[in-house]
This record gives sequence, C-alpha cells and structure tokens, in this order.
Amino acid sequence: MKHPAMRQRDTHAAIGLESIHSVVDDFYNRIQRHPTLAEPFERVQDWPEHKARLSHFWWISLGGERYRDDRYRVAATHLPIGINDALVDDWLVLFHATLEDHLEPDLAAHWYRRAEHMGRSIRMLAEWKPGAHGGLSRPA
Repeated sequence: MKHPAMRQRDTHAAIGLESIHSVVDDFYNRIQRHPTLAEPFERVQDWPEHKARLSHFWWISLGGERYRDDRYRVAATHLPIGINDALVDDWLVLFHATLEDHLEPDLAAHWYRRAEHMGRSIRMLAEWKPGAHGGLSRPA
C-alpha cells in the first residue's frame, strides 16, 4: 500500500515515533546477539539511552522535528570501532530484516533507502584515516 505521506520529509509521520522506537529497540537487541556486530557494540554502556538517542536520530533523519538536544558525530562514533565494508554490509542486512519484520513493505523500503545512504556515508568515512592536525586525509 502506498502511503500518502511518503515524501522524504514526511516519512516520520507515515511510520510514527512508536514504530521507530520499536524498530530501533529490536534492531539493537539483535545486534547484541549478532556474530559480527555484537563486538563493535560492546562499548555501549547504557543500552536504553543508546536506543533513545538512535530513535531520535532516525526520527529526525526521516523528517521529524528534533525533540532532544543530541548532536550526532558520525565520524567520531564510527571510526574508533574499526568500521569496515563487511560490518556495514552486516549492519544493512540486519537493519533491512528488522524493518521488514516491523513495517509495511513500502515504509520499510523507504526507511531502508535512508539507511543505505547512511551506509554509503560511513563507508566513505572508513576509507579516510586521521591525518595531521586532527583532520582527515585519504589513504595513499
């Protein structure tokens, strides 16, 4: 079924905050049991806060209004855990499966396209390495 509010800026309304919370909660529960993703996420100390923060991230990424004062630093978060293409692939496969378990196909597909964009961004960050003066430089 095609939802009327399927423009990118309206995806949050079609999915709803409660469903976003459910997807994020289930996804990170699955991550904690995943054979390759559990280890990089062992550094999370407060899972309820992590899930709340990521629910907010997805809410605003899908077009919702900010309701927390969080700021998201993708490079600072992902580079220290040694993110690589294989981990991004595993993350996307697991996220896609979670979306399909919780949402109608068109909503899952719409959200997944946004996740793929995030995956591409993280892959590009992983290709770069810390350089002099705290900047990033492309590997030789």
